[in-house]
Amino acid sequence: MKLYTKEHMILDVKINNILMKNLLLLLLVFVVSCKGQKNMITSKGPIVLILEDNYSGLTKEDNFIIKDQKSLKSFFLKINKTRKPGIPVPTIDFKKETLVVLCSGEHQNTLNSALELILETDEEIQLKTIYNKEKTKEKVIVSPFKIYKIPVFDKEITFKK
Repeated sequence: MKLYTKEHMILDVKINNILMKNLLLLLLVFVVSCKGQKNMITSKGPIVLILEDNYSGLTKEDNFIIKDQKSLKSFFLKINKTRKPGIPVPTIDFKKETLVVLCSGEHQNTLNSALELILETDEEIQLKTIYNKEKTKEKVIVSPFKIYKIPVFDKEITFKK
């Protein structure tokens, strides 16, 4: 009887080891296969997405530049109107960085937008909003926004449709 119990315990331990190895392998595959944020690169450095959410409170599409703390706080007052607690205002060194805000306006959650760098010259940087359709079962009205951080430029930043 002892031998039978011992064999079962050894078999049980082996099965648990195999399951754990497979679970770890599966977890590793998920982590490695996740697509990270694709950063756009300018001559001075990357344009990095720092914040995104599905509710901006803005009904119409709008893209704008934030160059000071006062404007940033004003924008966060709008998006935090109905939030309890609100999204914390990020700390930005506006001597080194500028923020580019992309608000997509109200639409169903099947549309995903992002900024794309299309042209950089000595005088200007042109950014374009690109849209990707997502397949979702739930159709909800959202008004998403994205905030990108870019290095400070002496160039004019323009948005192309």
